[in-house]
Amino acid sequence: MSLPMKFSDYAAMDAIALSAAIKRGDVSAEEVTDTAIEAARQMNERLNAVVITNYDNARLRAAGELPHTPLAGSPFLLKDANQYSYDMPTTFSCRFFDGSSPRADSEQVARWRNAGLIILGKTNTPEFAEDFVCEPSFRGPTLNPWNTALTTGGSSGGAAAAVASGMVPLAHATDLGGSIRIPAACCGVFGLKPTSGLNSVGPYYQELANGFNSDHVITRSVRDSAAALDCTAGPLMGSRYPVRPEVESYLSAVDQPLAKLRIGVSRSTPDGLETSGAQAESVDRVIAVLEEMGHEIIDYDYPTDLGLGSWMEDLWMVDVVYEIDNRIAEIGREPEDYELEALTRFLRKRVATLSAMDLYRARQGAHKASIKLMNSMSDLDLVLTPSLGSDPIAVGAMDSRSENFDFATWGETGHAFAPFAYICNVTGQPAATLPIQLNPGEHPCAVQLAGHSGKDHVILQLAAQLEQHFKWHLYRPPIWVGDLD
Repeated sequence: MSLPMKFSDYAAMDAIALSAAIKRGDVSAEEVTDTAIEAARQMNERLNAVVITNYDNARLRAAGELPHTPLAGSPFLLKDANQYSYDMPTTFSCRFFDGSSPRADSEQVARWRNAGLIILGKTNTPEFAEDFVCEPSFRGPTLNPWNTALTTGGSSGGAAAAVASGMVPLAHATDLGGSIRIPAACCGVFGLKPTSGLNSVGPYYQELANGFNSDHVITRSVRDSAAALDCTAGPLMGSRYPVRPEVESYLSAVDQPLAKLRIGVSRSTPDGLETSGAQAESVDRVIAVLEEMGHEIIDYDYPTDLGLGSWMEDLWMVDVVYEIDNRIAEIGREPEDYELEALTRFLRKRVATLSAMDLYRARQGAHKASIKLMNSMSDLDLVLTPSLGSDPIAVGAMDSRSENFDFATWGETGHAFAPFAYICNVTGQPAATLPIQLNPGEHPCAVQLAGHSGKDHVILQLAAQLEQHFKWHLYRPPIWVGDLD
């Protein structure tokens, strides 16, 4: 197949660079789209990141008039969860939802379309985006472009693999317990979980996971994440608890001077367990650069009395059961056992035992934990930790699918692997994964920056400065679109 762009030229550019090339007339949006489609076709044979394609509509959109925005004409992928699109079904990677009809665009999808992003299809996710890994029974595991024996992380594993491999420069991701930040850490890319409520999940939901969830994107460059947030941030008309941006433009804020920050550092998890090895070393590397920048580094410990418990799980389980009940009403039958994974079947039984007072107490537990944690960092601008508790685990190391599934074992394994993510969903604060490559060419490690609600721009500003040093937008895994030429 003869393409107007070399794969290496396409994969070398982030979304802003691609859009700029289209505006200059160096390449057309149609040519960029054709190259992206072919890249996705070839790479997906090796990674299984894209599970629903929308190529005909993508070509039609690229051939039409595009807005004058920083991302117009850039290829993009939705995740098969949370956000609905008029031209593709949303199945939550669940066999029981196979054959679902599309719905009118969710507000965030409409905003992405209005910004000129070209939606190529949808990415893989674990069933109902409810796992620490991306290995759904329905469509099979997504593989990591750095090492196919290791997990991409969950739940936005398809998005992270697609971005890390160069299929697209940015992709939709969701995060109710780390599902943006964990895959970004496993796949060596950048992932910001915005302040809860900053991006809308309407009109189909007021909130997801009782307010824990935030939808945004995974990117290779910080500026792409900032530009995407400019496209989507701000409440949907009628929102009961509107959250508004604190800056006029996140993309413009990225280049603004950054005052000296007080940054707390912890290598211990919220449960008090020490993290060591490569993940801790990545924190040390970042500390050295931060001190050179003039920022103040302070030891930080999570409060010991956060009261974290099973209520954290209860608050997201209800969403899954809600979707299943809606599907039952739609098609007029109960799911067969093979149509739901073991974890999902467990959730239905668990939620059936919960009372309204159980859920109220769970929400109060989240509120109390949030107050305690945010007070503990009241004199800090940011908290720096590892992103993961260990190196990425092997594909198949976690079992949420088979008859051998045990909820306690699953939870212990997952929270040991990714212990730093969930607390930022409880608080609603913004947090981001920053990939840090300890040695050239090797699988990157990652750190997490967590800030104060509404201060997403501070994380983006500091991340952009660190990107200039670590140059993670240039990280290239062994499975890379640029090598297809």
